[in-house]
Amino acid sequence: MKKWILLLMMILLTGCGSEDTFETVSDELILPVMAQPGYISVELPGETALPVIGNDRGRVYICNDYEIVIQTLEAGDLEQTLRELSGHTKADLTVMETVSDGVTRYEFVWAAAGEGGDKTGRAVILDDGAYHYCMSVLRADRPEEKSQVCWEDVFQSFRLA
Repeated sequence: MKKWILLLMMILLTGCGSEDTFETVSDELILPVMAQPGYISVELPGETALPVIGNDRGRVYICNDYEIVIQTLEAGDLEQTLRELSGHTKADLTVMETVSDGVTRYEFVWAAAGEGGDKTGRAVILDDGAYHYCMSVLRADRPEEKSQVCWEDVFQSFRLA
């Protein structure tokens, strides 16, 4: 009987084997490939020909009574982009959303208090799924003065080239 138990235990234990698990190691850092950002096309007012500050992600134009900021941000978190442009959340803004040629366009306005008085902001975001292409304008809120710039034309000219 002891022989049968010993034989049975040997048969049961021989089926227990471990599989080798291998981990591959590479000398190169493997990162997912990000899409290259597109090119922005916009017709700025003539007096804003040269940016004051600029880098590969954006440009800032400062004129007498307004500032224009054009920048490219990573897509994915619209709430963060809205907050970065205006300082407000989506719940605090009325955001108009349209879609054309696979690109989602968001437009909104806001008011801000500044040292020199109240300011009005307006922004547009183009979302291609990989990046947020943004243009924002902050200008002095002086209803008695007429602006020489047709802002509607400037904002309608903002597109991906």
